[in-house]
Amino acid sequence: MTLEIQAVTRTKTGKGAARTVRRDLRVPAVLYGPKTQPASLSVSSLHLEKLLKETGGESKLLNLKIDGGQTRQVLIREIQKHPFRRRFLHVDFYEVPLDQPITVEVVVELVGDSIGVQKGGEINLIQRTLSVRCLPNKIPENIRIDVSNIDMGETLHVADLVAESSYEFDEDPTVGVVSVLAPEVEAQPTEEDAKK
Repeated sequence: MTLEIQAVTRTKTGKGAARTVRRDLRVPAVLYGPKTQPASLSVSSLHLEKLLKETGGESKLLNLKIDGGQTRQVLIREIQKHPFRRRFLHVDFYEVPLDQPITVEVVVELVGDSIGVQKGGEINLIQRTLSVRCLPNKIPENIRIDVSNIDMGETLHVADLVAESSYEFDEDPTVGVVSVLAPEVEAQPTEEDAKK
């Protein structure tokens, strides 16, 4: 599924102009990249929110359509939000050269039924996302990790994972990704407790 968002060019910049854009329920934006002249834009606040829900906040390649014409392939690099009002203040779009690898965060998805969980342990996802390096059009939907063979007290590290041919991990190999914790044992009452 191709994700797309419409943008319009902003001719005025600065704090006053940005406030005017936000009053129209739009978000001030900037487009930039290694081969791209920076451009001031604005996008619909509602469309941006919908887009973020569709991507789940993950790094996804988007089509940014400017003034109803040219389309650029971009990643959302940064989103600034108001600390209290939960509204968007600014968004940065980064135009990626499709022939150069980039580093992005990809969500981890656990599959399988862990041996340790079957014994009463509890699965503990340490890293919700992992950094991978790949071409922009090869960003994986997710990183599926089979937890079937993880026993109680064991941890799966980045070094234990096998990357697909389309990407490589860009993480410290010693970082723990998922573990199975032993269940907490409630302390048995002692004779002293019984006398109280």
